[in-house]
This record gives sequence, structure tokens and C-alpha cells, in this order.
Amino acid sequence: MSSRPVWSFRVPLRPDVDPATMRVLEAVARDTPPDAADLATLHPVVAHYLGDWTRMLEDGETPPYLGPPVRLSGRGTPTPLLTIEFTQHDDRFAGGGWVMFLWAYQLTGRPTRDRVVIGHHAPADRELTGWEEIVADATGITSGSVTVGWDEVAAEWRRLLDDPGWAGWS
Repeated sequence: MSSRPVWSFRVPLRPDVDPATMRVLEAVARDTPPDAADLATLHPVVAHYLGDWTRMLEDGETPPYLGPPVRLSGRGTPTPLLTIEFTQHDDRFAGGGWVMFLWAYQLTGRPTRDRVVIGHHAPADRELTGWEEIVADATGITSGSVTVGWDEVAAEWRRLLDDPGWAGWS
């Protein structure tokens, strides 16, 4: 039986997010096509989803849409926020779509308070109960019973960026 995991993030952004990434997010949030040169700076999986935001919707969702599942707020303040939600069929997730949640993790600013809820994850389907909190603290991110440290997030992200095997992913 198939599942359709969902991630819903409200991420306080790191202050050093790449300007090209910010331009892509701003374009998607405005529901305008991102610049191809800016998209090319992103990991191929992230570029695939942000290049056409309807790919982040649940399989079978049909128009009319109420806008993209990406929103930026607090631009120009010390704590801008990215709100983003995406759903993936379990086969798509296993085939590389999982890079999207790691990308969201690595964009996350380190909390200045003890623990901050940065999102929720529905492991099976948006309509089922059992959504898990995604919490960030000074040591890293916890989703359900899995905790990863900030150093682990950064190392895995660097590994993904350095891996030429992702070129042309779609």
C-alpha cells in the first residue's frame, strides 16, 4: 500500500541563506517562475520542486489552487520565516524526494530559545492522525524519535551538493 508523507515547515531562516535561493523562494511565493540561473544554483531535487510548485502538491490535486505552498514573511527583519509544505508519494520520496526535508533543515536558523517547533510531518497521509512535531534546538533537529545534530545536517547537505549523481534528477 502506498503512502504520501507530508512535511509542513515554518522555518526561521539562517541569516546567510544564499541570495539566489532567496530570489527563488520570493518568486515561487509570488507565483512567478523563478529565474533559471537562480534555480541552477539549487540542488537538482530542490530545483525540480521549486521550478514548478505544483509538484509539491499531493498527487491528484487539481486546480483551482489557492496559490503556492511557499510563503516568506519577515523579510528585512532579524528573523525572516519560510513557510513551505510538500507532499510526496512514498516511491518519489525514496527515489530522492527526501532531499527536500533535508534542504529545509539546512535553511533553519539556530534557535535563540530552548526549543522551537519548526514544522510537522505526517509519515503516511495528510488526512491521518499522528502528525509528528519537528523541533529545533541548540543541538539540532528532532522529528518524531529521530534527532540529527546541526553538524550532521551540514555534513549531509555538503555531501549531497558534492555528489554528481544527482545531476538531471527529475
